[in-house]
Amino acid sequence: MQLRAVLKPNRLPFSISHHDTLLTLGSCFSENIGERFGNYKFNIVINPFGQQYNPHSIANGLHRLVTNQVYISEELFEFAEQFHNWDFHSDYSDSNREGALENMNQSFRTAREQLLKANYLFITFGTAHLFRHNESAIDVSNCHKISGSQFSKRYLNTEEIVALMTNAINEVRKANPTCKIIFTVSPVRYLAFGFEENNLSKAYLISAVHELCSSLSETYYFPAYELVMDDLRDYRFFTEDFLHPNRMATQYVWENLANTIFNDDTKSLLIEIDKVLSAANHRPRNPLSNAHRSFLTKFLKLAEQLELSHPYLNFNSEKALFNNGLQQISAS
Repeated sequence: MQLRAVLKPNRLPFSISHHDTLLTLGSCFSENIGERFGNYKFNIVINPFGQQYNPHSIANGLHRLVTNQVYISEELFEFAEQFHNWDFHSDYSDSNREGALENMNQSFRTAREQLLKANYLFITFGTAHLFRHNESAIDVSNCHKISGSQFSKRYLNTEEIVALMTNAINEVRKANPTCKIIFTVSPVRYLAFGFEENNLSKAYLISAVHELCSSLSETYYFPAYELVMDDLRDYRFFTEDFLHPNRMATQYVWENLANTIFNDDTKSLLIEIDKVLSAANHRPRNPLSNAHRSFLTKFLKLAEQLELSHPYLNFNSEKALFNNGLQQISAS
């Protein structure tokens, strides 16, 4: 007896490998998937503005990256003894104006360089809600915990999202004609304004993405939203807030994504990389034992062999950990 309706995403018409250059923009879900790529040693830059939830903010970020509009001091504002910018997550804020500006522009420059050579751009929409700071008349990516009374809210409808993203992608393609775009919609629900508003918001996003994928070349959709909400469809796959997918759900999405974008050679390489990563995270009962010496030696050699056969891989942090463990055993 089948206990649930299982979604099997169609394979996408390309294969991503470690030779490719990747960039992600979008929500916290985009960060979770981006971190999986990063952990497996892909060349990726993840959410250089921090979390961006609405398509307007993502389109604005792409426009600034393509046109190289670095940030200037006058674009910062001070709140709660920190300097912020409406485009960036508060992770980039600083108590010093110059420090905040450097944090933002350093990330911006890295992202621009990555975008101009990226083979794949992953874009994850979180919500169609757009917030405007009333006093400055600026549409914001992050409210920085400022009182909601200072903002007005509206929906971006399907037509607006399609227009915004079409312009942004056309700009990207002029700067980087071979870049492929993979859209996802975040399965994280935004219930601050209720279930109905969340569902309407997701409907706008999904409708817009499908229209974009049908009208723009080399533009694709991966059904992360459907995998969580329609396939898994159970609160045991969510964190304690019942809104964010937990590690099991994220792993399930990652496994399905891997099946749609990796060929057999890349999958086999990921298995070997995973052995090194698991060994680096292993916590031995007796870290000074001969058995642990053998364990460390085995996976140090595996990391070195993988680097030798795949020069684009970098296991410096894992090798340092293994070598440190061996030195401690030798000194004991």
